[in-house]
Amino acid sequence: MQPALASDDASIPSPRPAATFGDAGRLGDVHWRLLAARALVGWVSPFVASRVRTRLLRAAGIAIGKSSAFWGFPRLVGSGAIERRLVIGAHCGFNAGAFFELENSVTIGDHVSVGQHVTFLTRTHAVGPPGERAGARRRAPIVVGNGAWLGARATILAGVTIGARSVIGAGVTVIKDVPEDTLLTGAPPISIARWR
Repeated sequence: MQPALASDDASIPSPRPAATFGDAGRLGDVHWRLLAARALVGWVSPFVASRVRTRLLRAAGIAIGKSSAFWGFPRLVGSGAIERRLVIGAHCGFNAGAFFELENSVTIGDHVSVGQHVTFLTRTHAVGPPGERAGARRRAPIVVGNGAWLGARATILAGVTIGARSVIGAGVTVIKDVPEDTLLTGAPPISIARWR
């Protein structure tokens, strides 16, 4: 079941008000610790200094479990305390080009493998009237279960939960929840349990 999408209108408070200088290294929406981390290792080849890159992301406030690594510096965008909206489990691997839009939370379980240029989008729009189809902005969390594998250039949209041990094929856009032990290749989903 998909979580309800939160509207961005004035009646719904932000996850956290805009920060002041000194609050976790931010001045407004500028994330100084993330900028410093990118300056230190963002220029380094993706497969060099993965552990250092991960330590710097932890120092910037992102919750990253034991033995997880980033090959290439991820792109993190959003307003407010984005570093508090990304939670990554233990023993995960993120290939080069990972993109996180953190207007809502992204929670990734243990032993998750993420291919090149995978995109996590926590904001979307409702379908609007004919004059403007991109209606009211909405945001919702993303959850990826333990042991999942996300193929290169997969896109995970707002409100999606990917079940444990599921495989998302390369280039697939995930628009709704994926059950556990499912292979999603763009055609109808196939249950991995049938392969056994």
